[in-house]
Amino acid sequence: MRVRGLVQPSATQEVTAEADDAQTARALVEEQVPEGFELLQVHNAMPRGGRVIATGVIRRTAIQELEAEGADYAAAREALRASVPADHLLLSIVVVD
Repeated sequence: MRVRGLVQPSATQEVTAEADDAQTARALVEEQVPEGFELLQVHNAMPRGGRVIATGVIRRTAIQELEAEGADYAAAREALRASVPADHLLLSIVVVD
């Protein structure tokens, strides 16, 4: 049996911006997200001084397809999981006819 899986990099990066209010700070963070990345979350902090510092967490959106074989579904699934690079997330598994 063959299975196919989709994997995505799990490594994240941070981008920051500072502004007078949270909405503007978030917009500035969103402007910094490069092509091929997605914004996962934004955290706002307001240290003394009244300005908002927004920190955004971004991750690559690139998805890669992997394939594996095994005697049955469980064996094929385990072979697929074993082939996933350490810095990637396994998003889905489908059976290949």
